[in-house]
Amino acid sequence: MNKRILQIIPSVILYMFAGLLAIYAIWSFTYCADIISQARAAGQLASSGNEYDIVSFYMGNCGQYIVFALLLTAAGLILQRQQPAQNESDRNSASFAKTEAADEELDEWFNEVESVKNIQSKEG
Repeated sequence: MNKRILQIIPSVILYMFAGLLAIYAIWSFTYCADIISQARAAGQLASSGNEYDIVSFYMGNCGQYIVFALLLTAAGLILQRQQPAQNESDRNSASFAKTEAADEELDEWFNEVESVKNIQSKEG
């Protein structure tokens, strides 16, 4: 298999688990909302004075899955952004080539500036 594909597989697996957890969290959230609305309709739960209990019910049943999905997504992004280690010589030669090309462009620009200065000084 291609080396790049082998590096992508762990992040894809993490994304899949994050997606499953997000779907479960959404399902759990809707289920919690139904239970709370049924309890309110039956008169078993009053909103005022029970805010902490309601939030705690949501957090205990679906909040943790949202957090886990976010953490797995972040781990997948971190794994995906890691680049394969290149050979030290390849890295140095590429860096040297970029620096050399930039130096040549800068030298050309300085020569153009000097020639314009020379022309202006001769005219003035």
